[in-house]
Amino acid sequence: MPRNRAFSEPEHSAEYSAEYSVSLPSDPEHGVGRTHEVTVRSSGSCLCLPRFMRLTFAPESLENLYQTYFRRQRHETLLVLVVFAALFDCYVIIMCTVLYTPDKLSSTLAASVGLAVQILLFVLCKYQLLPDRVTRKFMPYILWILIAAQIFCYLGLSFARFHEASDTVGWQAFFVFSFFITLPLRLTPIVLISAVSCSIHTLVLGVTIAQQQQDSINAKDLLWQIM
Repeated sequence: MPRNRAFSEPEHSAEYSAEYSVSLPSDPEHGVGRTHEVTVRSSGSCLCLPRFMRLTFAPESLENLYQTYFRRQRHETLLVLVVFAALFDCYVIIMCTVLYTPDKLSSTLAASVGLAVQILLFVLCKYQLLPDRVTRKFMPYILWILIAAQIFCYLGLSFARFHEASDTVGWQAFFVFSFFITLPLRLTPIVLISAVSCSIHTLVLGVTIAQQQQDSINAKDLLWQIM
């Protein structure tokens, strides 16, 4: 347990420091401890974020160690995102089956393919059948691309004739939230892929609605719907 802990926050400084004492495992009998100083700086690449979200450890090696530990702890939560994506496919299949019409066949097939891929990814990640390097560096982005493709397939196939500005926005918001709590990535990549997903979704809806309703909608109304 820490014996001494002190925090200082200068009025014009963006740096925090703390001192703590720990007993080394190599000398448990005498209780000899060493005092280490850990500095937490309010810095980072996402300067638009609040200061408490930009705290980093100093030296850099300590920050890298923390980030590595954090990402490894989140490898299991990646499976939760796979389950979320699979449940989304199940929802599409059920809705298309309950209210089945011939034009929903393509949506059902696309969701079935997506569900099969999600099950395959779950098995590969759960039983660690892929190289660790692939799982750590590429699987989060592969899953993000797959989820984005599923949402756009659902948008394009299920709302092919009557697009509205609110189509699949709820699902898009849900998965963006899921990215932040499940992906084993640093904050900056998660912010970027979330921004890309939302931007593309908004652009696709805007262009589609403008083409379908070009005679009955003006630019101001279209912007109001999208926003």
